[in-house]
Amino acid sequence: MKLTSALAAAALALTSTAFGQSTCSQYSPCYREGYCDSDAMFCLWDLCDPAKSYNATSCWQPEGCTSKTVGFDSSADVVAIRSYAGSPQTNAFLSVFEPNNALVAGGNMVLQMT
Repeated sequence: MKLTSALAAAALALTSTAFGQSTCSQYSPCYREGYCDSDAMFCLWDLCDPAKSYNATSCWQPEGCTSKTVGFDSSADVVAIRSYAGSPQTNAFLSVFEPNNALVAGGNMVLQMT
C-alpha cells in the first residue's frame, strides 16, 4: 500500500511539474513535436500539446460532428491544412497532406493518388 501511494505521489508530482511549462510565445502559441506556430498544423486538437503551448486555450478544440450536405461547388469546400483557419463552417473538408492532393472540380472532390 505504501509503495502504491509513493508511486502515485511521484507520478502526480511529475505531471504537475510538466504541465504548464510553456515553450511557446503568444505569437506562435501552439506546440507540436518541439516547435511552435499558429496555424492548423500545430493548433488542431490531437496535434497540439496543450501542456507546452502558450496557454490552456491555445490548442483548438474539436468542433464535434454535424450533418451537412456539401455540393463541392466552391474550392473553399476542401482546403489545405496550411490555409485552414479553424472554421468547419467555412471549410467542409481539410486536407492534411502536403502537397495537397485534394481539389474541387466539376462539382466533385477529386483525390489525386501520386
